Amino acid sequence: MPKLLTQEQIDQFREQGYVSPVRIMSEQEATLVRQKVEAFESAQGRGLYGLQVTKCALLFPWIYDIVSRDNLLDAVEDLIGEDILMYQNGAWFKEPSSDAYVSWHQDSTYYGIDPLDMITCWIALSDASEESGCMQVIEGSQKLGQLPVEYTELTPDNLLASGQNTILEKETASIATMPLRPGEMSIHHVCTVHSSLPNRGNDRRMGFSVAYMGPHVAQTTELKATAMLMRGKDSFGLYEPEIPPVAADDPGTIERHERAVTLYRDKAKEAGNQTAWRLNKKPAA
Repeated sequence: MPKLLTQEQIDQFREQGYVSPVRIMSEQEATLVRQKVEAFESAQGRGLYGLQVTKCALLFPWIYDIVSRDNLLDAVEDLIGEDILMYQNGAWFKEPSSDAYVSWHQDSTYYGIDPLDMITCWIALSDASEESGCMQVIEGSQKLGQLPVEYTELTPDNLLASGQNTILEKETASIATMPLRPGEMSIHHVCTVHSSLPNRGNDRRMGFSVAYMGPHVAQTTELKATAMLMRGKDSFGLYEPEIPPVAADDPGTIERHERAVTLYRDKAKEAGNQTAWRLNKKPAA
């Protein structure tokens, strides 16, 4: 029996490559987390930037508390099984009336993993409507496996560091939008082609993505990244273990986070992402 998702939602994920929305916390809880994010940004005098936008749950306890929630992991278990590793998580913020967007891509392109048994949860801290630039997916595209890319979207406004644009006949594809209220999440397969448009609303669009996989998923690159065991057991030992953060200003936490992010980005570079450095050049938008 599924733990959180309905059988209909599981079937939709298998067939279409996504399911949305799934509520994992109340709007009030999501707003409290948003306030913690913005208090941190205010204290440092700028938005999250550089290393802070990647593997955020290793740096901020209030993000770790979300990605380790039992009900969220129940939904993940319904799709990938009881042994769960967290591979990546990141901040995706768009300021109101900005031109920031995310080009059509697959998360799997520069992950350097095999098999491609991974899912991504996108968790909303603010309203992610069509007006504010919510995620959109090409239904069923996960069945096509890893697709080739072109680099026609390497623009300053593209939040995707690689600037990749998945090569696919998007004009004839079936596109679904995934609007979310604060505290809701969407889930998509690592090969599902997705993107998002600029925020034309009057509030920040704030969310975090988090990628989960089974411990059997191997790394295809010579350089090995780290991962955190979230539930069950790891009988494979293919990833150096990560540990939860103590505090955002804890020296040990900062050192572990920076090392994990550096390994992750260097691995992505080995896998073909030659522009991951762009994440260090500007605050998240």
